[in-house]
Amino acid sequence: MAKRLKIRIRGIVQGVGFRPFVFNLARIHGIRGEVINDTEGILIEAEAGEEELGAFLDELKNRPPRLSYIYSTDEEVLEPRGFDSFTIGKSRAAAGRDAFYSPDIAVCGDCLREFFDPADRRYHYPFITCINCGPRFSIVNDVPYDRENTTMSGFRLCPDCTAEYSDFSDRRFHAQPIACPLCGPELVLTDPSGKIVSGKTGDIADRCLEFLERGMILAVKSTGGYHLVADAKNGSAVRVLRERKRRPFKPFAIMAGSIESAESFLDVSDEEKALLLSKERPVVLLKQRKSAVDPFVAPGMTYHGVMLPSTPFQHLLFSIDPEMVLIMTSGNLSEEPIAYRDGDALSRLGGIADYFVSYNREITVQSDDSVLFVSDGEPYFVRRARGYVPAPFKSRKTGRVMLALGGDLKNCFAVAKKDIVILSQHLGDMSDMETYRAFRSTVSHFMRVFDAGAELVVTDMHPSYMTSVFGDEFEDAGLKRLRVQHHHAHVVSVMEDADIDGKVIGIAFDGTGYGTDGTLWGSEFLVADRAGFERAAHFSDFPLPGGESAIRDVWKIGLSLLYSRFGRGYSNSLDPAEEEVIEMIDKGISSPSTCSIGRIFDGVASILGISSSVSTEAEAAMLLEEAAYEEYGRAEAYDAGFSMKDGAIEISTGDIIEYIYDRLKQGRSVGEVAALFHRSVVSTSLKAAAEIRERTGIGNAVLSGGAFHNRILLHGIKSGLEACGFRVFVPRRVPFNDGCISLGQIAVAKEIISLE
Repeated sequence: MAKRLKIRIRGIVQGVGFRPFVFNLARIHGIRGEVINDTEGILIEAEAGEEELGAFLDELKNRPPRLSYIYSTDEEVLEPRGFDSFTIGKSRAAAGRDAFYSPDIAVCGDCLREFFDPADRRYHYPFITCINCGPRFSIVNDVPYDRENTTMSGFRLCPDCTAEYSDFSDRRFHAQPIACPLCGPELVLTDPSGKIVSGKTGDIADRCLEFLERGMILAVKSTGGYHLVADAKNGSAVRVLRERKRRPFKPFAIMAGSIESAESFLDVSDEEKALLLSKERPVVLLKQRKSAVDPFVAPGMTYHGVMLPSTPFQHLLFSIDPEMVLIMTSGNLSEEPIAYRDGDALSRLGGIADYFVSYNREITVQSDDSVLFVSDGEPYFVRRARGYVPAPFKSRKTGRVMLALGGDLKNCFAVAKKDIVILSQHLGDMSDMETYRAFRSTVSHFMRVFDAGAELVVTDMHPSYMTSVFGDEFEDAGLKRLRVQHHHAHVVSVMEDADIDGKVIGIAFDGTGYGTDGTLWGSEFLVADRAGFERAAHFSDFPLPGGESAIRDVWKIGLSLLYSRFGRGYSNSLDPAEEEVIEMIDKGISSPSTCSIGRIFDGVASILGISSSVSTEAEAAMLLEEAAYEEYGRAEAYDAGFSMKDGAIEISTGDIIEYIYDRLKQGRSVGEVAALFHRSVVSTSLKAAAEIRERTGIGNAVLSGGAFHNRILLHGIKSGLEACGFRVFVPRRVPFNDGCISLGQIAVAKEIISLE
């Protein structure tokens, strides 16, 4: 006897071939009815006998399309309607807007085979795509995910593409970005004024290779924005790009043409290889085995950020010259957001790039390349963006729509509704006004597309953060406002990621975060749960002379650390600039107190002569880590002294500074002293965690904060805690750095609201 099921499926079920999958599955099992996209996800009406419906549901739930992710499936039994076939119905609006669509995905193997087949009608067509690959997040204007709600809406399908789109046996059946040379977007090569140089894909690729060989810089429009491209083996081109981009140190990402090419000069583990070849195609930090690119690609570093081609045009370039290695860095100036609108790109990148490769399909929202690294066989995010956003996080239910604005560095914000949290892509640092404008624009886009009109806004406690100032606007408009302490958000983000409850010992090591006492925290041991925390331990405070200027001129931090420990006795001769800094410290002029582990790393790098001034965040700390690699395995451990202050363990920063300074004066090498410093921070941290466990009985430990991108620190503290019997939790789906803050803010807000 026939019955009818109304099946509601929520999750990543749009832009992943779900409707064609359901259509073909229905044909196989003799199901009648229809499937549609709507603003809540996928809605199916299925009519058949009990056995047929059971088999249909089993495959639906257990073998969905590979790009999909089902969060929930609800079924309702209804009276049969007498369907005589199964169809894909017209998309429509539903009562809610809970639909989620796929992140942007690298071109698949099937499309690449057609792309390089001279007999195929899409031969060398740079916008070849199918139901399993191609742009999604970057082209969506609204949901449900249909062509008219994307930036493909202006490209009318030709008869051949229409036939493929309508053929249930074709892998382009209902593929929304489908196109070909007759009806789709077109590639164009221009000069910086916008004058067209070439409009033929093959010729554009050949010309690009010619320009790169001549040491020129290209701006190439990719999936989520423009890349600046140069020959990574050409020292002159690398230096020109650094000068024009105003980026003296920060390493450039590079692209190799194949995994074999990458393995020819880099150490690539199985886990790193899997990331490089994944459908997301992120940048992966890999250790250089032998020199193959100019040293100024990553000055003073042995790790390179490496990715493989993800777009058809990138594959085409490397098919011409498989041995080349290209710089493939974000199309921006210094710390600005990535350029993604054509006119804006010409304006902002015109002084950097010699030629532009663009196309006439708009990008809706910008998205940088995602960045990951592997430590002890486990992958960790540095930056979560292209390929991973806007995949939602399953979370605890809330009755309010929430907007968490994150922090001012490495910003990503989050929206939460019902049992879902959606994190934005990495947006950058709010000190740049272009980034702040992009942040506000992207917030508006997310709130509209995901129907997330906020009822509650969550911000950091820091009153001067630009994100906090933006939060003020919502509060002034009458929204409820919550402020969450920075390091509490760090710790709880990992608890949310791992779905754990109860109290943990949270170790949050980073650059700075506004503390409840008005000082700058950053070396925190918190006894925390989702609702609150107790500050259980931290390194001792020291002055940060010049405030923000000391973060750039790290010699000021080194001087402050030495002066705080030794007074004037550490040196017989101080130059006028040093005397001025000491006077600032003595008089308390622009010298806020901090205990930041990131600033301690900066200061030690200065004391060891590794760095005196930096051009980008964490530059000194990265070079200090680099100096410590070879000697760390042989380095001795030193535990700093502990005292109690305001009910918390205070770890003597001065003890560690004296220890490493004495060894430097004894003539030990810079590398050895850098390793001793790392070993001492690790050993002292383990001792502090053990004392807190002794006092509290808590055996769960959480690690968060940007300092844990330091592989030595991460491995030493994580493995050390595990060896001591702790159960250790680390972020898996968000970065250690401030890119996790908004997730923690959401989790704290949900808990507080539930307790009201």
